[in-house]
Amino acid sequence: MQLHPTDARRDWLGDRLPSDLFLVYCFDAPSALLERVLADLAARAARIGDLRTRAVDVPGLLDYPYWTNREIGDDQFRTHPGGDWAAVTALLGTLVEGRVDIRVSPWRLHLIPDVTGAPGGDGAALLAVLQISHAFADGVSASALARALFEKDAPPRTEPPRAPAPPAMLVRAAAKLPGQIVGVVADGVRASRAEQELAGPGVPPPAPGCPLVAVNTAPGPRRTVRTLVCDAADLRRAGTVTVAALAAIGPALAAFLEIEEGLGAEVPVAVPTGGAERNAYRSVGVALRPDIRDSGQRAAAIAAELELRRRRVAHPAMAVRSRTEDHVPAPLLRFGTDRTDLSVVPPTVTGNTVVSSVNRGSADLVLGGGAVRFTTGYPSLSPVMALTHGVHGIGDAVAVSVTTSPDVLDGAALDRYVDLLRKSLAGL
Repeated sequence: MQLHPTDARRDWLGDRLPSDLFLVYCFDAPSALLERVLADLAARAARIGDLRTRAVDVPGLLDYPYWTNREIGDDQFRTHPGGDWAAVTALLGTLVEGRVDIRVSPWRLHLIPDVTGAPGGDGAALLAVLQISHAFADGVSASALARALFEKDAPPRTEPPRAPAPPAMLVRAAAKLPGQIVGVVADGVRASRAEQELAGPGVPPPAPGCPLVAVNTAPGPRRTVRTLVCDAADLRRAGTVTVAALAAIGPALAAFLEIEEGLGAEVPVAVPTGGAERNAYRSVGVALRPDIRDSGQRAAAIAAELELRRRRVAHPAMAVRSRTEDHVPAPLLRFGTDRTDLSVVPPTVTGNTVVSSVNRGSADLVLGGGAVRFTTGYPSLSPVMALTHGVHGIGDAVAVSVTTSPDVLDGAALDRYVDLLRKSLAGL
């Protein structure tokens, strides 16, 4: 199985635009020794074909890399010293600065034992952080892999993919080149027709874009994070958990930036996959409407706009338009990717912040005998996005996270924003 062109492009951009996913699960302290927990996790991972995987390049980089098999090894697990919640939060910020090499392994599991003061419980906790390449999984599929690692019952054994030998890779690359050239032309024609259809009156329009604000700047390499854990029932008073989070983020961000209107969020929306790509989502823009003072009315306005954006990305013409890279030969796509100028500042952005929301299912996960308390994650930053939010639910707990850079928001500024967000969430 080869990487889809869009997934390969994520990998090729990775050194300049880190985008690894970090899925954090907080468990009650285990009843077993940490060594036993690690051994059990390695045995569990060995049953999951997708986790016994790495990427291998085609000789001369003449085609897209292949996914192939590897064995589970010690290099895929790391332990870190525990401490109080503040110290562990600082450690999490350091972890999200890193990146895995998919040619070694597309994932790594970090364990942080003996954590005191973690939300959701009184005793010590064990944190498990599944770091996974965005070229390998999106938020939904990464959450499914984490569930397979931590659910009570062992998952059924699955087999990893296997790549052909290097000579066969080259033969295949040469054989499919004529079809790729024809496919590029055909994809362009179909995309042009799809663009016309999307401009028609029967399709909701795209978001207009937002003016840049102070957090729409280059973040630099360092990261800091914060996590607020809420009761899902409290958020659902305002609608869905995603809508409630958006309704709370708007006023908090407006107060922090001292901006009354015009703020928006970039929200990833899941879509059906139409091929071999491992990332099945599209990002849409949604106005945060901090100008609407009543939280219920604000949530209703956000929900209505989000539904329009979802209708647009679910339209069949959108899928056609998004597949223009399906047949581009790998050397051409890599040539263009390597020359992408990430320093260019656009006049507008889809949203002033990212809000990524994933429901990770029921709270029936365990690790070493300890029950799961909550789960969170820290969406990556990008050249004009120095503040992102994660909204992650498991069972009755929802974590709202904030990721930024100390080069943009120092500790005092970040704490001030998080306090505004906490109050806004409580006021829904």
